[in-house]
Amino acid sequence: MASTGSMVCNLREIIGHDSLITEEDISLYTYDGITPEIGIIPSSTQEMENIVCYATKNNLSVIPSGSGTKLGIGNLAEKTDLVLSTHRLNKVLEYEPADLTVTVEAGIRLRDLQTVLAEHKQFLPLDPPYGDRCTIGGIISSNSSGSLRYQYGTARNLVLGMKVMHPKGIVVKSGGKVVKNVAGYDINKLYIGAFGTLGIITEATLKLAPLPAHTAILVSQFEHIGEAVISGRKIASSQILPNYVNLLSKFSYQDLSSNKPTLLIGFGGDPEAVSWQLGSTKSLMEQYGSLGVHIIDGENQTDIQQLIQEFSAVNRNSDTVLVKLNLKQTDLAEFAEKALDITDDIMAIVGNGVLYLRINEQSGMDANSLSHTLNQLREDAVEVHGNLILEAAPPELKQQIDVWGSIDRTLILMKQIKSKFDEGNILNPGRFVSAI
Repeated sequence: MASTGSMVCNLREIIGHDSLITEEDISLYTYDGITPEIGIIPSSTQEMENIVCYATKNNLSVIPSGSGTKLGIGNLAEKTDLVLSTHRLNKVLEYEPADLTVTVEAGIRLRDLQTVLAEHKQFLPLDPPYGDRCTIGGIISSNSSGSLRYQYGTARNLVLGMKVMHPKGIVVKSGGKVVKNVAGYDINKLYIGAFGTLGIITEATLKLAPLPAHTAILVSQFEHIGEAVISGRKIASSQILPNYVNLLSKFSYQDLSSNKPTLLIGFGGDPEAVSWQLGSTKSLMEQYGSLGVHIIDGENQTDIQQLIQEFSAVNRNSDTVLVKLNLKQTDLAEFAEKALDITDDIMAIVGNGVLYLRINEQSGMDANSLSHTLNQLREDAVEVHGNLILEAAPPELKQQIDVWGSIDRTLILMKQIKSKFDEGNILNPGRFVSAI
């Protein structure tokens, strides 16, 4: 491989000096203790094509990135030659408020897109972590959704079409710009959640929703976490239809601070409908043994919504471990109880069977004991047809435990798809499931 100096010179000739990340700023893209050799922020898809073709020709690994919030997710990298950020590809390309659709470049930040949409009383119903920084391309690549997935679905449900650049510089278009687009294979789904291993997303067309006229949050605390989960499941399966049903093992907000398990149930819609939902939920919570029910509306909701949204946001260079379990709703209470033996910092998206565990460096467990504990928890999850993923972990822990876990029967098919889409294995090599 050519030296870093010669690569920089070659890339300057291809894209110019302005698109190269300076040595001072390249540290912003450090992950797992690895600083990339070179960082590039192309200002056009043509520049991106030139970069990708150069990397393919010279067998350089390319780590796709938006604002860098998801770089810490994945197994340890085989090599990191180039980080390619879509940060400058941040335009709204086409917006049709009457159709509730928008087409954007992949590097636009979710926060900036929501600001544009709010002018027409619309929004993209996704609330992933890193809400002030994350980009649409990063959200789609990681299928990051948040608590609103209960009511509106995940990123997979909201992407209508996209353009993706493959390693040889070829741009592939899939899907379309209308909601009822059912012709042909749904290629979109291959790229969503693939963490940039099959191609680099350059554009996406998204399905929008009207902003609710009124919103409110009901806060209900319980003595035991199992009771809280079961109560949350009953609300989630009822006709009350909340926007989200979340559980926090401990909750701190003004005078409601408590170490008791707390349900946070969000509502949005017509004011009269929200009033009925709140009243019905309050009555049910009292029947299910709630220690107290509080209703929060107005501007006070913002802090709580941010608390929920940013629970799974972790500094990628910290020692905090973030574990995500995907379970059936019926298994959530049991695993929430087990999780308390590991950490007291837990959040569940009850309606979707998702359980997050935050384990900080003060937990007292070294990498050996923690990897053993998490492997056992993973085995328990697999037995009930769930899985366990490490969304954040220090390198020493990643050396001892597979971030993704085994995928068994689908591995051969996934490797075949990877080899067809990325023959030279330059996109995020080794970082996805089973070191794909």
